[in-house]
Amino acid sequence: MRKQQGVSFVGFIIIAMAFIFAALLVMKVFPAYVDYYSVKKAIDNVVRDENGSDAPAVRSAFDKQILISNIQDIGANDLRVQVIAGNTKVAVDYEKVVPLFGNVSLLFNFKYEKMGGGSK
Repeated sequence: MRKQQGVSFVGFIIIAMAFIFAALLVMKVFPAYVDYYSVKKAIDNVVRDENGSDAPAVRSAFDKQILISNIQDIGANDLRVQVIAGNTKVAVDYEKVVPLFGNVSLLFNFKYEKMGGGSK
């Protein structure tokens, strides 16, 4: 008589719980990174279009990018804008808290800076 092989019911439940937890984690983390890459793209566009401009003009352009990209994590006031030798440098540093379940959350620290090249 051959011995049975395979996963027991308890083993199957443990493996299924691990896959469900991993899927939950991916579904919660993915939007935070999509938003971060939207912020990066918006900053890149603003630096390209408004290079050499003062801080209010850069913030105004970023407000327009926020509306276009539906960015809700940060606002134009969260940007650090500097004009160095005619080139605009825009930096942002923000945190995103993603609740998982109960009182368990994930904290993400996002940082990005972009320096414009050339003059306007």
